[in-house]
Amino acid sequence: MNPAPNPRWPRRIPGILATTLLLMIPSSPATARAADAAKPVSELILLQRFDSAEKTRTEKLTTWVLPEVTPSVPWNELVVSWNAAPSTRLSVFARTVSDTGASGWYNLGHWSADPTQGARTSVSGQADAEGRVATDTLMLRVRRPRIQVKVEFPESSDPSGLSLIALSVFDSARTNAVTPPPEKHAWGKHLDVPLRSQVDFPEGIQSWCSPSSLSMGLAHWSKRLGIPALDLPVPKVAAAVNDPGWPGTGNWPFNTAFAGSLPGMHACVARLNSLREVEEWIAAGSPVITSVDANQLHTPARTGGPSGHLVVVRGFTTTGDVELLDPGVAHERAARVIPRDTFERAWNHSGRTAYLLWPSKGGGATPPPRGSGGLTPLKAS
Repeated sequence: MNPAPNPRWPRRIPGILATTLLLMIPSSPATARAADAAKPVSELILLQRFDSAEKTRTEKLTTWVLPEVTPSVPWNELVVSWNAAPSTRLSVFARTVSDTGASGWYNLGHWSADPTQGARTSVSGQADAEGRVATDTLMLRVRRPRIQVKVEFPESSDPSGLSLIALSVFDSARTNAVTPPPEKHAWGKHLDVPLRSQVDFPEGIQSWCSPSSLSMGLAHWSKRLGIPALDLPVPKVAAAVNDPGWPGTGNWPFNTAFAGSLPGMHACVARLNSLREVEEWIAAGSPVITSVDANQLHTPARTGGPSGHLVVVRGFTTTGDVELLDPGVAHERAARVIPRDTFERAWNHSGRTAYLLWPSKGGGATPPPRGSGGLTPLKAS
């Protein structure tokens, strides 16, 4: 979602659970705070094989219920994103699971690359005692240990076209996380990202920051991979990600779903732990699209409420400040250098949300390994 949003227990392994819990008992309130601050606040789990899904089929609908997933971090917010072939229409649902049972299913969106062939929309009005759906984000009242995802495919849609499910969990209650040391291999690195601006389009001047940023990210990979089909004009991207249920072009998973439907690409939404993770992607040669509060990008910050915006991080200065392309201003002012702490303040508004794009095969950049990047290895599902 463009400007906004705003979701464990250990596995039950005999002989290990009790020991794990014992080691987590703090010796003092100060120790507890320090231990809590050292934990990641988010995690990204990528699912790419669906052999173990429970699959049923009727005349009009094919349903895949994936096995439960237990993140390694506590969470109370969830964003699910997906990649599928253009011919694959689908609806994505998620529910929470705990020892006392499962919640109802929350609808996280109906997706179709071609809305003339099927619905493409988020679903409003979903709220109960467990939580609520804010366009594309499941926001819970309390932390839950496990997640289960269900995917429905209408008739004439090919389920085999589904290539990726990404679960991004986030603990919005944690504000005291320790900032890890920077990845200085990214400092002084500047990626070649073609500039695109929403200002060029009167119909999108106030609202096309997300498709403009996505167009820039895709154009980078078009040049790098030699795939002309990835270099798309902003209006075409805007039409391809538009969510009439929101309404607008800022539905986060719809943007990455479109990118991931294109030849040679994967894409997902991630709530990251720190700016170090962005540095890891830049060091690997991949620009990162970030959701920020535009008012907080200024020093001093502009007055008024939050102003959700998306920008493309394309590098870092030799001293670690952030080099970005801002699609919301004229071309001559779009290339900006933002002080590191100023950028972090603006990015925190969205829970450090990012669009991550990488080649589906080869291309010299893949998701960073698990570590400070918070990315789990690909899991079978």
